[in-house]
Amino acid sequence: MSRQDGMIYVKQQGAMRTGTNLVKYALEENFTNVRVLVNIGRWKHAGAETPFNWHGLDWEGEGRSVEVFSRISHDELSAARAAIEAGTVKFAISVRGVYSWLVSYLRFTRENNYEPVVPLADLPGERIVEALAEWNTLYRSYLPHVANEPRAMVFRLEDLVNHFSATLDSVRHLWGLQPRHRRYVKPTRYLRAGIDGQSRSELLHPSRPFDRRRYLPGAHLTQFDDPLLALVRQSVDKEVVRAYGYDLL
Repeated sequence: MSRQDGMIYVKQQGAMRTGTNLVKYALEENFTNVRVLVNIGRWKHAGAETPFNWHGLDWEGEGRSVEVFSRISHDELSAARAAIEAGTVKFAISVRGVYSWLVSYLRFTRENNYEPVVPLADLPGERIVEALAEWNTLYRSYLPHVANEPRAMVFRLEDLVNHFSATLDSVRHLWGLQPRHRRYVKPTRYLRAGIDGQSRSELLHPSRPFDRRRYLPGAHLTQFDDPLLALVRQSVDKEVVRAYGYDLL
């Protein structure tokens, strides 16, 4: 029996700052019969309508092509491509509530990382609206996958942080995954950006312990004043918000 026989291939999709690296670590650390395709076929942060390609084009971001076999072996690429084309590949959809996502995303994508972080309410309204338009577009693109259970599972970052074991129990039963350990292993350090070909241990940051307090419910809301909350309500797609089980303030 080859290494690929019985392997469950999982294609990742999710906007930036939604916990995609945590999903990869959680699945590959805790189950033996799963291979997470981070960017194989298409970039994990691309819209779900983006066609698959097998030549490394834009695999790690628009304009960032890679040499395919530096990321995956010939045999595994053939098996993964066959799973995608046969419709047996699973989809891990990473999502995050719009308020905490907005804080994290705008901090992460600011032009100069050496400058102090500007409070959210001090940013130009156009920047907020632009980010929310991206959130709307990406999250809307995932909905056809979400409706196709059991091929897809939504991983809400809030659930992974606060209900890690219950979330992994759900995916274990949904996809028939085989546990690697007697108890689920949760990362104790922050995770670095994941690419295909990395081992799960390479995802762990060498020196940054995970601070769960940053992810407590409501921890991000101090950055939102009434005008900013109104701007979010005006700009975000309310049906998409509800589709993922979130509420608006």
